[in-house]
Amino acid sequence: MPKKTSSVRPLPSRFRARLLLPLLLGALLWPAAGRAQYKWETWHTETFTLEPGESFQFRVAFEDIQVRSWKLVVDGQDHNCDLSVLRVKGESLLYYKTDESRHEVLVPWGKGEELIVVLTNRRDKATFTVDFLGPPRDQVHAAYSYHVNRALEAFAAGRRLDAQDECGKALREDDHDEVAKVLLASFLREGRYYTRAAVLVDDALKGDLPPEMRTLAEDLQSELVTLRAPLSPAIQARMDRINTLLEKSSGKQAAELCDQVLREDGLPLRAKSQLHMLRGRALDIQDRDFEAIDAFTTALGLARSKAEEAVIYFHMGRLYRKMGNQDQARGAFTIALQSGLPGGLELQAREYLKEIESHPDH
Repeated sequence: MPKKTSSVRPLPSRFRARLLLPLLLGALLWPAAGRAQYKWETWHTETFTLEPGESFQFRVAFEDIQVRSWKLVVDGQDHNCDLSVLRVKGESLLYYKTDESRHEVLVPWGKGEELIVVLTNRRDKATFTVDFLGPPRDQVHAAYSYHVNRALEAFAAGRRLDAQDECGKALREDDHDEVAKVLLASFLREGRYYTRAAVLVDDALKGDLPPEMRTLAEDLQSELVTLRAPLSPAIQARMDRINTLLEKSSGKQAAELCDQVLREDGLPLRAKSQLHMLRGRALDIQDRDFEAIDAFTTALGLARSKAEEAVIYFHMGRLYRKMGNQDQARGAFTIALQSGLPGGLELQAREYLKEIESHPDH
């Protein structure tokens, strides 16, 4: 039995789509772990006999148990204890409960992980059994990095931007962290940043990926190809014609052509979104302002990327500005800039914002 001291003794050396994000979480953060049919295997057991109020502290590092996730179980039978589990990196508390006879802690794990575990006896002299449970040794999956695990946890808690930030940290520490690239690409795909996602997933597939991650990356790559596919020449030709009419301020003809194309069957969502946006611009030219707002709103609902949304918000901003609604114009231009406007429209949006901010009412 280890010596009861505040210093730490390491564990024995033998402890050395298409898939979308909900499925990704199940497959990556908890590979088989936590499923009802999953059977944990005991990797190591320790027993500690403690006096009333006495504590025992130890550390567990990734080198001690090289798995993707594991479970810490502390059992005092009829005796209660307090248990705290602290991540060394970032000093975040993974688990803390008091006055319980049994504690179970599911631990997402990866390279660079290290925990400090503190067990404190409550009353009466008692012996506590500490089990380290892992996957069956013939089913061990390759572990991910510290920041990838934090990203998965953040996304599971509904904090997608924090998850993206953790992936960025992982890549700054190791620009060959292919798992972080695939995960970040998945988050960006959900945010409809298709081009950035495609660059990341293509790069990740050139590197060394675990089998399940390679499958995810290939499915994601295939989906992004579809989402970014150009429109058919026939549809594109009519859209070019509509744009020419808009440049000539022929709003009525442009709106009629938009309506004609929109009545066709089998139009891809991307085409529908662009056509409703063009229709909004055509209605704007005719001063049919509220109909134009409805068209832009419909276009936003069909948009398939942040880039598309940015252009729609830009035109909404111009319409609101024309209508004298400066607050909504400012909001629309701000969202357009945040979503990533093309260079020429970006300059115009910034000029419009400066003009709005310099307005006497602001």
